[in-house]
Amino acid sequence: MSGWRRLLEEESEHQWLSFAIFSIIVIIGSILIDWSSDLSGVQEGSSLGVNGLVMDSTDDSVLYQSEDGNIINYKGQENSAQYATCLEEYGDLTLACLGTEGMVAFIGDGGDECDTEWCQFSIGENLTASQISGNGLALLLIVQDGTSDSLAAMWYGDSNPQPVVSEFEETMYLETIIPTEEGWLIGGSWQAPPNWLGSNPASPPKYELIIEATWDGIAAPAIEVVHVGGEGVIHGLFETPDGYIATGTSDTYLISEKSVEAIGISSRVATDDKNGKVWLFGDIGSKTVAIVSGSEITVEKLPEPLEIIPTYATCDEDGMISVHGSDYSDEISAFSIDSNARTSITSLRGILDLGFILVSLLILSIMGWNITDAIRKGEVF
Repeated sequence: MSGWRRLLEEESEHQWLSFAIFSIIVIIGSILIDWSSDLSGVQEGSSLGVNGLVMDSTDDSVLYQSEDGNIINYKGQENSAQYATCLEEYGDLTLACLGTEGMVAFIGDGGDECDTEWCQFSIGENLTASQISGNGLALLLIVQDGTSDSLAAMWYGDSNPQPVVSEFEETMYLETIIPTEEGWLIGGSWQAPPNWLGSNPASPPKYELIIEATWDGIAAPAIEVVHVGGEGVIHGLFETPDGYIATGTSDTYLISEKSVEAIGISSRVATDDKNGKVWLFGDIGSKTVAIVSGSEITVEKLPEPLEIIPTYATCDEDGMISVHGSDYSDEISAFSIDSNARTSITSLRGILDLGFILVSLLILSIMGWNITDAIRKGEVF
């Protein structure tokens, strides 16, 4: 009798040994499966390489807050920008909202001194831009208008700019903007009027707001309300192959041809990766991250609960997601996620999946060989 048969023989003195080995294998497998459920590729630190609280970034520039105030780092070159609020890619240029009245800065591949040094162009008097987005030669700016925000449109490169401003009857606070085929989508919040539905007149609630803006190049930008959601603010807008995704502190919305679908996931910050997926991060203490791809939603478990209050997230050209924020003690911190690691064959989940496939193929091959051998021998089975 072979050694294997002796181990499996009833009443064998080795039977308890084989059972113990089997139990250990089951326990180890369970632990590995539990570990593999954690999101892969998470590590401390940021891929942006600056020492401060990041506020905005593009592929080659970072706006961050340091002990000396706001700094713009452009390809390693640092410039003080005490009141800057945004960075935006526009063709070969990088635009910066300086937070100063009447001016926006730019730098880029212009073939002159503005290729290596920040230059400025006028956006008209009495306007302070907080966000800016280009669509062709048209620029749409979110501008401060007293205690709320408005939209201003102008042509890029106009030597004597005469921006036209939309006057809103409602109080809106606009935070994010993205160009579309027709114009722009803008996200932020709408503040209800005093005593609205019995609300506190001293502090009326704010509701998530998505609007669409179009501009004919002559009159003020025309706006259309796309959606008003629950209490909160829309903080991110992302283009996907199926339309657009708007992320907010109350909910997340899929936008396609004027239809808006809420998916029931809130977030503090969000970013899109290089695979068309949008990653949503919750508040401090969150144990999961949600990933939206079209209408498909995946929730991944983080190795550790979030230790920071996220304020900004971005993804670089290599697919590395960086999330920045601070804790309750105002200590600045960041962590990174390799967005490609969760599907990599070298991750723990990938190794287990590969092992499962190989074992399954081995078992099926043995079964197939046994069936073929039995048919060849004329055995009944």
